[in-house]
Amino acid sequence: MRLNFFFDVDGTLLPFGKGLPESALDAILEAKSKGHRIFVSTGRSPSEMDKALSPIPFDGGVYSAGCLVMAGGRVLEEKGYSKEEIKEVSSYLKDNGHLPMVQTANGTYMSTLAYEFFKEQLIKNNGISIKIPGLVVTDDIPLDLDVKKILVLSPEGRIDEVRRDLGDKFNIVPNTVGIKQSDMAEICIPGVDKGSGIKTILNYYGEDRKSSVGVGDGANDIEMIEYCGLGIAMGNADDCLKVKADWITSDVCDDGLKKAIEYSEDVYLKTLMER
Repeated sequence: MRLNFFFDVDGTLLPFGKGLPESALDAILEAKSKGHRIFVSTGRSPSEMDKALSPIPFDGGVYSAGCLVMAGGRVLEEKGYSKEEIKEVSSYLKDNGHLPMVQTANGTYMSTLAYEFFKEQLIKNNGISIKIPGLVVTDDIPLDLDVKKILVLSPEGRIDEVRRDLGDKFNIVPNTVGIKQSDMAEICIPGVDKGSGIKTILNYYGEDRKSSVGVGDGANDIEMIEYCGLGIAMGNADDCLKVKADWITSDVCDDGLKKAIEYSEDVYLKTLMER
């Protein structure tokens, strides 16, 4: 029986500020050689994918937290903000002193002020600086592009106000890059998430959801963990994800992903085959 693995990126495949663990790559390549499929499931867009992941032979992926779904060399589903939604969110953020980080299919845009705050908070909270491929720092952010997701930075720590004011129309997801939740969040399209993207891929292959294994570490992985037949949280995962997981592996820097794959094959897969 074949398993379909879905891996988050930051904190799961890649430790923050570090490269892909060798044990993770070896385990993924071995799983691939056994006929299992390997997918990425990330909040990043394709243009933001780290070069450190290039050795992984992905079969496709869920990008931009479900807005772009690809498999078999095809785009299976693509969604984005409407022009009205872009105008509503961008106007709200500007009027209330928040800073946008606009993710499109071709790159992610943020102002100089937003970039400096973002970089400062990463160093302050994590002691690291994450380089984002495809990042464009400009004070003239284009809003006529195919916007997949808008992230918000709040220098005054007022993200709760964003949740209150926009939460009835959008899915306000906690950030997963290690910045204080009061300072940053993701404003996502309702009904679109990693779980819905995984469902699209499984339908494309005609696979049962029991064949899917989701591995993640952050709040935007909850829908993935809940939907997959086996949901695994990294040892370094947020508590909100651990309580949803079927199994918890070790830290990303302690062969966590390797152990997640081994558990999936040695325990979960054997259980499925015995039924």
